Amino acid sequence: MSKFYIKYLALFIGLGAYNTFLPVYLENSLGFTSSQVGVIVSIPSILGIIFVPIWGLLSDLLSKQKTVLWINIFISLLCAWIYTITNSFISIFVIAIFLEMFRNSILPLTDSITTSYCEEKNENYGKIRVVGSMFFAISSFLCGQLIRITNNDLMFFYVFMVSMIGCLFITPYLPSLSSKDTEEKINLKEDLPLLFKNKSYLLILMCGVCVTSLTEAMMAFQGIHLMNLGAGSDLVGLLTVFMVIPELYFMVKSKSLLEKYGLVKVISFASIALIVRWVVYLFTSNPWIFMIATSMHGIAVSIMTICAFDFIAKVVDKKLYTTSMTVYTFTIGISYSLMKLLYGGLIDTLGIKSIFIFSIFASLFSFVILNWISRLDIAQNKKHFKTV
Repeated sequence: MSKFYIKYLALFIGLGAYNTFLPVYLENSLGFTSSQVGVIVSIPSILGIIFVPIWGLLSDLLSKQKTVLWINIFISLLCAWIYTITNSFISIFVIAIFLEMFRNSILPLTDSITTSYCEEKNENYGKIRVVGSMFFAISSFLCGQLIRITNNDLMFFYVFMVSMIGCLFITPYLPSLSSKDTEEKINLKEDLPLLFKNKSYLLILMCGVCVTSLTEAMMAFQGIHLMNLGAGSDLVGLLTVFMVIPELYFMVKSKSLLEKYGLVKVISFASIALIVRWVVYLFTSNPWIFMIATSMHGIAVSIMTICAFDFIAKVVDKKLYTTSMTVYTFTIGISYSLMKLLYGGLIDTLGIKSIFIFSIFASLFSFVILNWISRLDIAQNKKHFKTV
């Protein structure tokens, strides 16, 4: 288990540095316009998300999850190095596309290996993932200090590359599933259509959109609204802290809550937390109350992540597990990217409060989905379908 902790520590140190400082580097160091920055951070990311299920399917076809993950890490490292010696918009855009084609798949592939192992050994995935969440925040802060001290805007790239090197070394040594679970390979024509006919799986995808995608999309606009309420950049910087702190607790506790209360009740709690958040956003003009409501983000995302992964492991054939996990990640990524576009249009036409109203109704729809899940007649999973 210690190898998984090391892997998530190394991976999230790199993700924290890269995700936080890339837009700043593009605008302040390379002098790109805001629209150019938007193109580079959005289009390659969407293309990268499209490749996530492809890598997952390849992993299941070959039964070589760690090998496919290692290749993604290595090419990400190579692309990051090329990134540091490139400065024109077109060349940056091209290398960004190649980087995101591989970088976006690293976390879902890692999650697939980790959750498969945790399911087999009855371990708590949340205790491992919380290490990543914690070091994501720590890395973001320390990398900023490192850039300030060294006066080198490329430092976040160096942190990311060191992180990838660490992942390269630890990935081959991650514990594997027992041979009985890895020998059987999928039949593409017969098995893949079964995944998309699996009602349980499709319902958890829909629920993930109503919970995780919704709150991830809001991150693009909540800082802007907070500043419109009169907050300074210092409070905007604290938003991450308010989001992460509850996530650290619920990442660890969600599995025990799931076992005690069942999937429907636990996700219902996450949906209620989101509704409270959107209602507060809609009516408050106090920046600090807005900040406190933002903490619901960590509660909802952590609960939905643990519940979805646990649920998928129980309703999907093991030989399709990596594919199912990466398709879940793909669905969440594409849906919150589309939601950001929708939110932008709603703000321009109806004002920012319109997206809070939309979010309330989307969160309410999650209860409809949970009602469908609670009615599923799957004997081996009945303890997970306790009704509200």
